[in-house]
Amino acid sequence: MLFPISEYPKYICMKPPKENPVLWNINGYQLQINHPNKLYWPEDKISKLALLTYYKEMAATLLPYFKNRPVTLHYFPRGIHNFSFYRRNFDQKTNSPIQTVDYQEVSQDKTIQLPLIHTEEGLLWLVSKGCIEFHLWSAKAIDFLHPDMAIFDLDIGNNTPFNKVLKAALVTRDYLKKQGIVVYPKTTGGTGIHLYVPIKPIYDFKTVRMWVKSVGGRLSKMYPELVTTEKSGRKTHQGNRVTIDYSQNSIGRNTAAPYTVRAYRLAPVSTPLHWYEVEKGGFKPTDFNLKNLPARIAKEGDLFEGTLKNQQQLPVE
Repeated sequence: MLFPISEYPKYICMKPPKENPVLWNINGYQLQINHPNKLYWPEDKISKLALLTYYKEMAATLLPYFKNRPVTLHYFPRGIHNFSFYRRNFDQKTNSPIQTVDYQEVSQDKTIQLPLIHTEEGLLWLVSKGCIEFHLWSAKAIDFLHPDMAIFDLDIGNNTPFNKVLKAALVTRDYLKKQGIVVYPKTTGGTGIHLYVPIKPIYDFKTVRMWVKSVGGRLSKMYPELVTTEKSGRKTHQGNRVTIDYSQNSIGRNTAAPYTVRAYRLAPVSTPLHWYEVEKGGFKPTDFNLKNLPARIAKEGDLFEGTLKNQQQLPVE
C-alpha cells in the first residue's frame, strides 16, 4: 500500500546530517575535503575520504608515471553508480595546483589545455573534486607524436574466464622475449591485462600501432583458439578469445594508469604483477584493491618501475 509522502515517518524525509569538511595540509597547500564520508562504493562501504587516503599513501609511487604525461580524468562526483564524465580539456578558471600544456586538436581544429599532474597536492585536489580514475597518454609533453610505450591491451568478454587472458599474456611475453623485448604486465583493474613495452620515443604512432597489430596477428595464427586482433562491431572482444586491441596505440588515446583505482565494485586497482603471478594464476582482478594495495607495495615494491627506465628499440625497419 502506498502512502502520501506527507504521511511517511519524518526521519525518512530528513536530509542527511551536515558534515564538516576535513582539512589536510599537503606540502603547505591547504586542501579542503567536502563530504568526506560520502560513500563512493556504497555496497563496499568505501568513502570519499578512504579514496583520498589511498591516493595520499600511494602518491610517491604513482606520481613518477604522471610526470610530463597528459592525463584523462574520469569523475564520479556522486559515487560509482551515479553519473560520470571524462575531462581532458583543463581550461582553468580558478586557481588550482594543476599544470597544463597546450595541445592542438586536429579533429576539432582548436587548442585545448591538457592537465599534467606533477605534485601530491595536485593529485589529491583532483580526487577531492570527484576524480576516481586516471588514464594516461602513451606519449609525453610536448612531443605528442612519438610514444614511449607500446601497449598490448588484452581484452576479454564477460563470459571468458580470467585465466584465459593470463595465458594470452604469457604467450605474448614468450613471443616477444625471443625478439629480445622485455614486457611488463599489469591488471587493467577490470577484466583484462595490459602489457607495456617501454620504447625509445623515436617511432610515430602508426609504426608502433602496426607493430603491435603484427605481433597480435602472428599470435592469432599460432594460437587461433586463444588470440585474435579482430573486433566485433564496437566491441573489442570476440567470443571466448582474447582480443589484442592494438588501437590503443594512437595519438590521444589513453590507458588506465598504474595504480589508479577503478570505479567498479570492490574498488579494484590497476596493479603491476610479477610474471610468476601471471604463470601461477588463481587470482581475480578485484584481489588487488584500494584496501590492500599500499601493503602490497610496501612488501613487493614497485613492479612497474622498469617501464620508466628501460627504453627499448622495436624490431621494425
